Amino acid sequence: MTRTQILAVSFIFGALVVPTLAADEVKTYEKDGVKYQEVRRVVQRPITETRYEPRQVTQYHERYTTDMQEMQRTYQTPVTQQQWVPGYQRTWNLFAPPVLSYRLMPVTRWETRTETVRVPVTKREVIPEQVTQQVPVTTQRIVQDEHVSTYALGTVPSGGTSSVANRDDVGGVNKLDDPPRNDSLDQISRRR
Repeated sequence: MTRTQILAVSFIFGALVVPTLAADEVKTYEKDGVKYQEVRRVVQRPITETRYEPRQVTQYHERYTTDMQEMQRTYQTPVTQQQWVPGYQRTWNLFAPPVLSYRLMPVTRWETRTETVRVPVTKREVIPEQVTQQVPVTTQRIVQDEHVSTYALGTVPSGGTSSVANRDDVGGVNKLDDPPRNDSLDQISRRR
């Protein structure tokens, strides 16, 4: 890894793992007789964005071509000729001298010949080609998110009243009835 890559990895690791130490901004205010506390917190979080950029890339392709080339070939071939071959002939008479005679016979000899033949020759070529490819490029940036939390602390005492809330004002309900008893179920059905 290069020094730049090591620094980038350590920056990303630090941004993801180490929480941001930011102080919360706390504000207290009153509204409609209720005291509220508002906590405003700024949190930093990393955002990774990937976009595609065109890049010129060299690709190599193989191409095979076959050509017919003329070559010289040497080979041995038999040549047969009829020749007069001398030889002695004997008769059945053992006492007669042999007679020299010539007979026509085939005689074979080998000759070296050369001929031109066409031979296929295959050639391999590597051809470079410039291609535009869409390459993903990933960048990371830090975004600050603001979180606001509001908590009700209680009611504000007014003048001479007590700080305890009136039972009629809790939750906006003026009258709380007890739940009906079992013997009054028929009364409920009659009301409807």
